[in-house]
Amino acid sequence: MLPYVDGVHLTGDGSRWLGEYYAKAYRSVLIDGLPWRPLAPRSITREGAVVTVEFDVPVPPLVLDEVLVTNPGNYGFEFTDTSGAPPAIAAVALVGPATVQLTLAAEPVGGNQRVRYAATGTPGVWGGPTTGARGNLRDSDATVSRHGYALHNWAVHFDEPVE
Repeated sequence: MLPYVDGVHLTGDGSRWLGEYYAKAYRSVLIDGLPWRPLAPRSITREGAVVTVEFDVPVPPLVLDEVLVTNPGNYGFEFTDTSGAPPAIAAVALVGPATVQLTLAAEPVGGNQRVRYAATGTPGVWGGPTTGARGNLRDSDATVSRHGYALHNWAVHFDEPVE
């Protein structure tokens, strides 16, 4: 979600924006004395062809944002297993203020079932909010930096087992 000049190095605005995120976390923990956690999965469960991902959400509800970050497909979510042909994700939905539901095209049969997020980019394409490995999941934090940057809390990249 930050702008890059070459897929590796942040632009000047990107560096300022990242600094604003550091300042936001610093203030929360060291000045306000509040705990800080990123927007990250708390649990991942499956029943049949439905996978439910519960998140720790700093400022509910969750949002699937296609304005600031282009959709790489399934909002950045992937399902894998050891079958060699895991079922595709048929739908991604927000079903609560901290819950994402993935509906698979079929019930999975392979072992080592995992959900990945913002993990796969296009080979040879630079990273950033419109290219590369990315996802669309963020919270509803309305904080704006002193430079005018929106400081939503974006979901971390992850590759986690289904319980």
